Amino acid sequence: MRFTTWLHTGTGASSRARSGPSAGYPRRLSLFAVMILAVTPGPVAAAESARSANAPKKVVIPFDFVSRFDGGRYGQMLADSIWKKLEKLGDFVIPESMQDIRDLCETNNLRITPDTPLETVGRAVRNDFDAQIGIWGSIERAPGTEGEIYDLAIRCVDFSGHQPRVIYEKTGVRTNSVSEVPHVYVREMLEKLSGRTIPLPRAERVYATSAAAEERWKTGPNLVAGGDFETAVRGVPKGWDSRAGQLREPLGNLVKWVPEAANPRNHVIRFSFPQSVGDNEGVMYYTSEFAVQEGATYRFQCRWRSDGPAAKVFIKCYDETQTVYRSESRSSGLEAGDPATGSRNAPGGRERREVFRSQQNLYGPKNTWNTQTEDFTPKHTKYSPKWGRVMLYAYLGGGNVEFDDVIVKQVVPPASLNLVQDKRHSAATKVTLKEMEENERRGKEARERLRKKEEPQGAKQR
Repeated sequence: MRFTTWLHTGTGASSRARSGPSAGYPRRLSLFAVMILAVTPGPVAAAESARSANAPKKVVIPFDFVSRFDGGRYGQMLADSIWKKLEKLGDFVIPESMQDIRDLCETNNLRITPDTPLETVGRAVRNDFDAQIGIWGSIERAPGTEGEIYDLAIRCVDFSGHQPRVIYEKTGVRTNSVSEVPHVYVREMLEKLSGRTIPLPRAERVYATSAAAEERWKTGPNLVAGGDFETAVRGVPKGWDSRAGQLREPLGNLVKWVPEAANPRNHVIRFSFPQSVGDNEGVMYYTSEFAVQEGATYRFQCRWRSDGPAAKVFIKCYDETQTVYRSESRSSGLEAGDPATGSRNAPGGRERREVFRSQQNLYGPKNTWNTQTEDFTPKHTKYSPKWGRVMLYAYLGGGNVEFDDVIVKQVVPPASLNLVQDKRHSAATKVTLKEMEENERRGKEARERLRKKEEPQGAKQR
């Protein structure tokens, strides 16, 4: 079966592919990656682009990476992110979605692994997908290690010529952190593929994987007080809410502070809930607030395990804004003595407003401790994130989910103040708030001049 579906050009347009070797795809394809990268062409790439402006765009097929340790889930996530980065890059044609690629692979019984011969991959790319470039590989949890350490293989090959041309190849790579995969290896591959220099956004620059950032991660303070759950007062862990769930129930029902079953000297937070809760609102549990700096890069880590339900983590960041409303309760989730106590929905007309959120989906085998590690950078076009909270969340089905060793550390300080952009209402506009205020002032002055000009002469004499 040949591949006949919509192709995505990376600019919001789609084109219908035609069956047959002479039809092919429209010549433009986009690449995916784990993190969204800003793409800026360098001078060499710009010159090359000018010379090849009329050349047909090549079609790129990112295959799912092999990840046997979790049944392929992380390999699919990596492929999804590369597809998204190709879409953002906009220099190639890509299928409308990764699901189109998966459907054809299943129909034609295609399974591309790092051990698949280039000749076989080339036939799949050219004949099954009518494409020119393939991206594939594997990512496996490193045996005998703990935490987010992986063995990575990644290949990008152009099959459009008489002989395959290897654009990028890395095999036998062992990462020190999961962030190396998108920030180093996927980025390098995209640069080789596109001929561009691809700088990371300021929030995600390579400092996140530098020695200085790793040293901060090792020695810096944990912003989550009581993240190890070893200290509690009347069953409420230090630094955490005394209530949990959508109905804000006291601890002891849906959420409990308990000793770990196999290690009673260690304490954990356990979510225990029926399917009727998991399939509807789920269960959440918050930390107290901690201070954050806009533009700084933070690293979140926790251990977790589940006997069935799904789990996520949200790091929510807040700014204080003006409001006409007043809350009956002044300190939702804040401990006494916290510097922020009383400022959330306080009678003074100020309230906390969520202005940034990092959503981290947790994947791993059941009934074993898994470790989640991911960087995030609080930022907003209009507001300045100043406080943060971690929200643990479990849902889908019923059962038990446990969390332990919740850590948030700053690994990269914010850039110098002269790099801070002027605030805007949203990322969709280039007009700053200052410019809007200035335009409003000029408009008001112009209306006033017009009003005076149109006043009757007699009215002026009176």
